[in-house]
Amino acid sequence: MAEEEEQVEVDVSKKKKERQVRRINLREHDTAKKLTDEIIEIAQQALDDNETGLHKEAAQRVKQKLDKEKGGTWHVIVGSHFGGNITNDAATMINVQLDGTWFLVFRSGPPEKESHEAAAAPHK
Repeated sequence: MAEEEEQVEVDVSKKKKERQVRRINLREHDTAKKLTDEIIEIAQQALDDNETGLHKEAAQRVKQKLDKEKGGTWHVIVGSHFGGNITNDAATMINVQLDGTWFLVFRSGPPEKESHEAAAAPHK
């Protein structure tokens, strides 16, 4: 009597790959703990999903997510070596290193624009 092998199909597209453990060096920030943790997680996801390894792609992913979820105008600089002098909105700047990649993230710019309806309404 031969042993029967059970064949199991595995959908690898739904299988979540394990995250690489990265050393986190939080250089400086003026963000609350919750926002700090959220930005670090977004940066981790950007590195996880970055197939090309280009810093530009990681910066774009972080910026797009923060613009959409947090509002305002976010700026993201990603690289191995850079310097800068910035002006940012209060409590929105974080400078963090994940392994050898630095992320400088901050919000700065004009406030949210009013909706067309609010702008068209007569002022009292």
